[in-house]
Amino acid sequence: MNPPASVDAILDAWGLPRPRVTSRAEGGYQNTTLFVTCAAGEFVLRLYSNVVDPARQRFEHELLGRLASAELSFAVPRPLPSDDGDTLRVVDGRLAVLFARIPGETLAKDGGPYVGRAAAALAELDIALGALREFEHRPPIFDGDLTRVHLLADDLDEAVAEAGLEPDFRNALRGGLERTAELAVPLYASLPQQVTHGDFAFGNTLVRNGRVTGLIDFEVAGIDVRAMDMAVGLYRFPAYEDSLGQCDIFGQGYSTVLPLDPTEIAAIPALLELRAGVSLLHWIGRMRAGLATIEEVRPRARRALLTYDWVQDHGEELVRRAIGWIGDRAL
Repeated sequence: MNPPASVDAILDAWGLPRPRVTSRAEGGYQNTTLFVTCAAGEFVLRLYSNVVDPARQRFEHELLGRLASAELSFAVPRPLPSDDGDTLRVVDGRLAVLFARIPGETLAKDGGPYVGRAAAALAELDIALGALREFEHRPPIFDGDLTRVHLLADDLDEAVAEAGLEPDFRNALRGGLERTAELAVPLYASLPQQVTHGDFAFGNTLVRNGRVTGLIDFEVAGIDVRAMDMAVGLYRFPAYEDSLGQCDIFGQGYSTVLPLDPTEIAAIPALLELRAGVSLLHWIGRMRAGLATIEEVRPRARRALLTYDWVQDHGEELVRRAIGWIGDRAL
């Protein structure tokens, strides 16, 4: 693929020699990610959309810089300085960053045989994140308030009305969101908080030769309850046929490295529901901003309903199993 002139101008700001070969990375819905190959090596170019104030990206780059010295068993993205020394540049009106490419291939959406190893890598990352204090750039903070997930989605009733569901499903969705909003207040008052990755996915996990080589996509990293990273990892499994079995594999992999305390374990079902609400309201906000369609929002609404139903049916069993993940390690 020959890059358009604007991409060439952006890459010139990092001094990458021509000719260059670029290809678009799969996934991603908010920004554009391109793989770049040239005589200087292999890189990843991220082009941001709809960013007015790059404060979040400034924090992300500071966080990644500090993680670089954390002696992790895998790599995290490394933002490279452009020709003016800054890792963030605006060229032709586009905010851009260039990363060194981490060797490895992204996992399949279900994690395949790497579910436990990916979970262990996430736990290792959470230990490193928990040791970080006093940032120069203020971390984003999530306090569990669903009305503050997106600036354009601050009314739960109106959001549910726009989710594209039939009336009976709308009522169930509203009830789930209201219950989740009530649970979030005591949860966030009682659970340990720290910087979290916030967006774990198997598609954000790189592997090669049987081992995890990298965790990527730190765009939503910020202060949250520590156990939310595990909940985000578990969030995909209610849609699976062997949902509790997959939760076991992931939870055991994570807990072998970082056993959560019993209060965090007890909160996992509520955090799964909270994750469902956060995802839905984020997409409704994007739709109101003209960045998503109802066809993209409706599956998130159905996913939230599935999660609420699954937690009601299996939440207690999940906690019983999760106590087994930590054994005596966190007691």
